[in-house]
Amino acid sequence: MALCLIVVLIGGCSPRYSVIPEPLRLTATVHELIGRLDQRTRSIQTLKALVTIRSERQPAVTASLSFSRSVDGGPPSLRLKGFDPLGRTLFDLISVGDQARLTIPREGRVLESGPDKPDDPSLLLHTAELRLALSALVGPFVEHGEIPVIERTGATYLIHLVRISGAEGRLTKRLWFERSHLTLKREELFKGKDEAETVVEFYDYRSLSGIDWPGRITITRRQDEFHEESRVTLEFREVHPNAVISPEEFKIP
Repeated sequence: MALCLIVVLIGGCSPRYSVIPEPLRLTATVHELIGRLDQRTRSIQTLKALVTIRSERQPAVTASLSFSRSVDGGPPSLRLKGFDPLGRTLFDLISVGDQARLTIPREGRVLESGPDKPDDPSLLLHTAELRLALSALVGPFVEHGEIPVIERTGATYLIHLVRISGAEGRLTKRLWFERSHLTLKREELFKGKDEAETVVEFYDYRSLSGIDWPGRITITRRQDEFHEESRVTLEFREVHPNAVISPEEFKIP
């Protein structure tokens, strides 16, 4: 009787463990995953947003962002206007086609950039980074001539985008999807090398007019052969898809 009591007491004092269920992993085909991204591209023709830009080069800046997709498939029209804590304009960057104009009122400077004119190195977010950020957000994600190849690795789907030239294929992009919600979490861009030259990461997804939209993205770019990196983060505070934008918004004086 005493032995039975001891066994009961020992059993009652034993720690209780709970098994944590594995996260749900959804299945999808390459066409379904690309289709989700294409839906975002088709659904957003214009965009107005309020963003906070964070960079290793300068303190954080609040900026208004305007985007309008080109009807002929060319580069979109973009405008990024940064403000200081008192609401005064720090810079005003307008990009239309291959041309861009940067105005810095405090310094009385007006700079123009294009294929042969690089951006001012002091600018918090360069024109190329701005275009890259908007392309990563609203597409197109698969360009003409790119062939998608899917790979499943545990909790992630990878889509390798390959461009064929003759008998060889060149990796141009790699898209990472997490399988619990099938949202894009990482985009890698290659330029003829095995290591990604640019990486875009997506965080804090929410529903925006029925579209999966990241509340924050980080762009990391390799600057040279010594693997020096620059990193810029955009945090979206307000987002208004398909807002009415006057053509005057993107007029370069």
